[in-house]
Amino acid sequence: MTNRLQPQLNQVQNAAAEAHAGVPVVDANQLLGKHGVVAIMHGRDEYRLTRTRQNKLLLTKCHDGLSQGLSS
Repeated sequence: MTNRLQPQLNQVQNAAAEAHAGVPVVDANQLLGKHGVVAIMHGRDEYRLTRTRQNKLLLTKCHDGLSQGLSS
């Protein structure tokens, strides 16, 4: 199934990339995947970037001990 809005989305992404020359642009849907959440390790701290029901992004620092499953 194709997305009718894809050409418009591409134009918005291209404009955003030009506006922030040198700053990487990542599509949130690709980053969050179908589950709508991604774990981000920053040093020894774990953060969760989550898409809310209102389609907003929420960055939350996880409590100590939760990140141990991701650390090697």
